[in-house]
Amino acid sequence: MRYPSFATLEDASWYAYSDSPIQTSPFYKPGLYDPVVIQREESPDNLWHLFANTWVGIEHYTSQSGFDYRVQHVVLLRGHSPFIFKEGGTYYLLYETHDRDYFQMKMKGNRLSISRINMISSTDLKLWSKPKVLLTALDVPYASDFSEPRLSRPQLVMWEGKYRLYFGASHRVLYDTKQKCTQYLSFAESDTIEGPYVPLQKPLMATDPDSEYCNLALGSVKIIPCAQGFAAIQCPFFYDKEEKRSRSLMLLLTSEDGIKFEQKRVIMPPVKAGWASRYITSCDAIYRAEEKAWYCYFSANGIDEDLKFIHFRESLGLLIGNQR
Repeated sequence: MRYPSFATLEDASWYAYSDSPIQTSPFYKPGLYDPVVIQREESPDNLWHLFANTWVGIEHYTSQSGFDYRVQHVVLLRGHSPFIFKEGGTYYLLYETHDRDYFQMKMKGNRLSISRINMISSTDLKLWSKPKVLLTALDVPYASDFSEPRLSRPQLVMWEGKYRLYFGASHRVLYDTKQKCTQYLSFAESDTIEGPYVPLQKPLMATDPDSEYCNLALGSVKIIPCAQGFAAIQCPFFYDKEEKRSRSLMLLLTSEDGIKFEQKRVIMPPVKAGWASRYITSCDAIYRAEEKAWYCYFSANGIDEDLKFIHFRESLGLLIGNQR
């Protein structure tokens, strides 16, 4: 596989495909989060495939064009933050899940939720293997720094002959809206895809109170293999002094080794109004070589007056980045 260069991201001109979301969920599932997309050239049936999660679990969508998707079925109940890694003819779906551990952990008399990263596999994106645990929050000492032991948004890449598993760790609730936000980015490595994975003993990236854009929470970080190393699209949370509230945006970072990242530019500034005006929360980006364009699918939330109890909805949007 030929990876795109940093320049294709750094020099791209970004615009929204539509002023409306490309995908929403029904009123009884008012949140659709953490998209991951397989373009048709890499799928087993020449269709576009999108995976994202609601409060029910990870849902599977398909499309002829990559712009309008139809829901197929729920792949995993209680699954979160899907990621697809393809090796040969096999698709590996990584995800986070957590439940109540009634035997091992207690704090102040309350049972805690133990987070873990699982993996299932398929050759047709329809029939999946049984899940295998790759990593748990108990393996990561800083996963409980600001919350119950929590991992999030697993991503698997190959680097120098090893499988590198990036993940978010720990989360914090924002002071003004109670939005949950990831505090750290880290990774674990293994010689084989099924592990065992050995995590870093300290986070790779963390919330920085002195940062312009990352002073409240690190947020999600999408890792993108490139010709010169790794790019990343981050959705950090910061305090907006003018509006006097927390906001988020989308930043481009680059790294030659996937360890030290340098901030390059803003891809998507905070949205002033509309369905994405509360927070931009996560994304997936794929490069369309024949179009010389990036498709960046993202999840964001905003106020929805039609919802009687929650009053905000999270949906999926699309940014397109063309070469200037």
